[in-house]
Amino acid sequence: MNPISHPLADIFLLGVVTASYLLAGLFFLRFWWSTRDFLFLAFAVFFGIQGGSSTFIVGLSHPNEGSLWVGLVRLLSILAVLAAILWKNVGKRQAPVSQNQNSYQ
Repeated sequence: MNPISHPLADIFLLGVVTASYLLAGLFFLRFWWSTRDFLFLAFAVFFGIQGGSSTFIVGLSHPNEGSLWVGLVRLLSILAVLAAILWKNVGKRQAPVSQNQNSYQ
């Protein structure tokens, strides 16, 4: 990728992205606090990790160039969210409803 023409524009835009990640993480943390749903906590951690990695990228000498370690950390956070989604949808299947509990009988 070619850098943006203004030298500080990259840092400014990465700062906006970082602030957005951290704000989204705070919203999910608030939702988790009120519901105690594990999926909200997983998303809060995901956005926190994304914001932290963006903060780290701002400190690099060439923020436009990719870093293997930052990519691996981001990949692990994405995989953790996918695992939380699968755990929520597949891991806790409810028992089938017996016919005595139906309201139309």
